[in-house]
Amino acid sequence: MIKLSTFVVLVGGMLQMVSTIAIAAPENIANQNLNVVVTPELQQQCLNAIQSVEQSKNSNDAHMELATCIHKAGHFKVALEIYSYIERTTPLNAYVHVNKAAAFLQLGEVSMAREEMRVYFDQIGGIDGSGIATDTIVAQKGSPCSYTSEIKLDCVNALNNFAAIELTDGKNSSAVTTYLNRAMEIGDEEMLQKVYVNYGGHLATIGDHDGAADAFSKGFLINLKLGDFESATASLVRRALIIPTVAESAEEVERTRVNFAKRIEHIMKLANDGGTTSTTSSDLFHLLPGEDISIPKLSNTLHDWTTGIQVPHFNYHYQGFQDNSIQKKVADMFTLLCPDELYEVSPHVRQRHQRHVRRKKRIGIISSLIGGDEPHGLLVQPVVRHLRNIFDFYIISVGSKQVSQEFAAAVTDGNVFHVGYDEGVTKKILHSLELDCLVYLESMNTASMYFMGYQRFADVQILVMGAPITSGIASFDYFLSGELLEHPYRTQLIDEHYTEQVVLFDGQAISFPYKEHHPLQDAALAAGDANSNVTALEEMSRLQKQDTHLYICFQSIVKIQPVFDAVLVDILLADPKAHIVLQASRHAAQTSTLRDRLENTIEERLCGYDASSQLCSTQSFLSRIHFLARIPSYQVIDFLQLSGTSSVVLQPFPFDGSKTTSDTLKAGIPLITYPQPQLRGRMASTLIRALFADDVPNDVAMCCIADSVSDYVSKALRLTLDQQFRNRVSAAIQQRSHRIFNNKSVSLEWGKFLTRALEQKMSDEELMYEIGFGDKDRHYLSFSAKAIENDQHRWRKSVMLGHRSTI
Repeated sequence: MIKLSTFVVLVGGMLQMVSTIAIAAPENIANQNLNVVVTPELQQQCLNAIQSVEQSKNSNDAHMELATCIHKAGHFKVALEIYSYIERTTPLNAYVHVNKAAAFLQLGEVSMAREEMRVYFDQIGGIDGSGIATDTIVAQKGSPCSYTSEIKLDCVNALNNFAAIELTDGKNSSAVTTYLNRAMEIGDEEMLQKVYVNYGGHLATIGDHDGAADAFSKGFLINLKLGDFESATASLVRRALIIPTVAESAEEVERTRVNFAKRIEHIMKLANDGGTTSTTSSDLFHLLPGEDISIPKLSNTLHDWTTGIQVPHFNYHYQGFQDNSIQKKVADMFTLLCPDELYEVSPHVRQRHQRHVRRKKRIGIISSLIGGDEPHGLLVQPVVRHLRNIFDFYIISVGSKQVSQEFAAAVTDGNVFHVGYDEGVTKKILHSLELDCLVYLESMNTASMYFMGYQRFADVQILVMGAPITSGIASFDYFLSGELLEHPYRTQLIDEHYTEQVVLFDGQAISFPYKEHHPLQDAALAAGDANSNVTALEEMSRLQKQDTHLYICFQSIVKIQPVFDAVLVDILLADPKAHIVLQASRHAAQTSTLRDRLENTIEERLCGYDASSQLCSTQSFLSRIHFLARIPSYQVIDFLQLSGTSSVVLQPFPFDGSKTTSDTLKAGIPLITYPQPQLRGRMASTLIRALFADDVPNDVAMCCIADSVSDYVSKALRLTLDQQFRNRVSAAIQQRSHRIFNNKSVSLEWGKFLTRALEQKMSDEELMYEIGFGDKDRHYLSFSAKAIENDQHRWRKSVMLGHRSTI
């Protein structure tokens, strides 16, 4: 029986097989039950497997060898046909379901993959071998999931793969723990190098960062001893990239910044010179045993970078640091670790002088977050609809999310590609399209998106504000932002934030479609550890009936940084009726960390550093902080619309939200935001300024944009306690909320930039005509200069008054 080796996976990211890619031959392989066409590009590597099938037509082992070869080459659907044939002809051959699960997962079919793994474990008697087995090999040799089994590697690999499927889904952490712990219980050390990698990724996700570092370190040592230097390098890098998802304190945030940079520098030194595990220039090896182990030079060892790394360092950027230097440092590290193939260039880009001249330029849009109600795809959906007569758009959706019908309808039929987790297919499609421009809606959310950013698939490659941080990668030419999305005096800041050339759109710069599709969500899976018999909506309704004031911050828990704690605590101290509503993490450890941090902040405010004082009682304050299970933001907004006037939405800093802001404003609900120096903390304020472009009293126009922590608290209290003022603000929002959706001025800015960047001659008047620009749209073009001028004036005033304003 030929089996695929175990694989590793990242939460929400690209999945790849660990085994080396193979290729097959141009033949029709046929018998009475199977007729599969093998393409010419598979000619060399699978020739032996094809000959085996021809010589032994009824041998399922031969068919399994062929299916595995084709599978490794990235032809998952063809492999699935052969696997299904094997399943039909030998229904009691269980391991074929493990291979089928791998193929389904790489196609983005998570539920199908999960079902195949369930069938496998049913047929072998369960993960502990206590059930009744129907598999013929298990019936002869006993359960592979026992400590003494001679085929226990089968069970270890299958358990690891089942955990990988649940990691991809990102919602069933208890199942991941069960499967990986069982694999580590029965497996010998040399069987566990990939298990430790998945276990490290799992522990990092749920908030056990020391445990994650230990698991990656064990994986590093095992691979080093086995001579697998690529896997050893990948494990070491993943250990280096660990970032606390929820910091214990402001001091830990600062330590994170310093230690992260030291670990990256340490790996760069190992890449150039090699070294030993006794080196103490960083905390990279501080969890390893005391023995001093030699490490060879690590340069050019990381060939399968997507599989090896899995998770980029996105959590680093929630903490609000200046990104430019660390992003370039990480990019330099991967340049050393990866071979030159990392910088692959599409043939049509290299052969520019031989191209066909097209009537319309081709623009690709790629993202792993382009389906459903994800903000990344929604940001460009109106743009594609408005500009499709000028450009040919192609949508490449990476991962398991399906492109919405609304988005698909905005582009030409046949121009939407769902590539699943297959990086090879993704690159083939991008090469074949011969794009003039490729737009990345994000670069840091998955390893696949991050590493494709190093390659060049078009003359012009763009990163947009859907990922509000610079890349550090030389292959990105432009970063699209906006005048209002950046600091009013960004050119006077000490450090340049971007490694790309920044393009600043006038006006609003970001706009979502007014109507959108909300996919169904499994509430229990979404809630994770926070799931309970009482829903978040029921709990908020209960609180409101008790004559309370709800201050709701329903952002991901990773956005609640220590600098925001003072806002929450000050509101509790200032308003006796205040109840803070936060979104619980799917993982209980993260929620517990934030709860403990807020308790420490309250103690410091009430008691200084003498927490033993009898006057220091934090319980009454802690009882007014509620962590509620995750539900879609639109359901929270619907509740607030019906609930009356005793609640206000809080946007966190230094990383706020654009989609939650637009949803809140669409419902006519006030919110508070504190603009930060960088794009990630200025999205909410930009939408509010666009909303109140003109014709509103000054106090209403500035109702919701704070210029300090104390001003943030004051504005939140006023909107809750001053009924008359709140009514005026709500009415003003309701009357104008339509302005920020489907905003044609945003599409106009895109059009002006793209025509210039792609050297396509078109005047602004012609663009306006194609977009359908009317007098009302022209009216809002004038507000941008005024808003920027006001921004600069407020910034100068706050500095002269001695405030440390960051707006």
